[in-house]
Amino acid sequence: VKITIYKEFETMLVNYLSGDDSAFSTLCRDHQWQRTAQRRAVFNFLCGNRDHPTLESVWRGVRVVLPDVSLDSIYRILDDFSDAGVIRRLDGAKVIRYDSETRPHEHFVCAQCGRMHDFACLEPDLVAGHCREFGRVESIELTVHGVCRLCLEKRDSAGNRR
Repeated sequence: VKITIYKEFETMLVNYLSGDDSAFSTLCRDHQWQRTAQRRAVFNFLCGNRDHPTLESVWRGVRVVLPDVSLDSIYRILDDFSDAGVIRRLDGAKVIRYDSETRPHEHFVCAQCGRMHDFACLEPDLVAGHCREFGRVESIELTVHGVCRLCLEKRDSAGNRR
């Protein structure tokens, strides 16, 4: 039995370059969304983005192009993209983040700097199989919390200077 763990979307934003008007037009047409300047700016910000941005960081990035865009507009657009499976909404960290990579993968979150890193290790079908007794699995998210190598190096070098 093949279980779809994440919504698959043929035009994951991580695979596109900012300014790809053809992909943007297709996305809007397929989801019956208006082609607004705000939606285009969010699309362009997320294309190729692997940084797992927060709502606020997307807003700050879009404001470079559209200074008057509201935080609420950005939130609604991210919500639309997430509901459509174009991006993933990550609720597992201290703050909600968005992921342009929708294929199954896991995350490591640094407790010090907040950076989020992608990695792959789970066998989704195996995990889903273990959970069948509880009900139907609709999604799987694994977030590992720790301290990243950069923060550890900073901590070590600060400790060595004392």
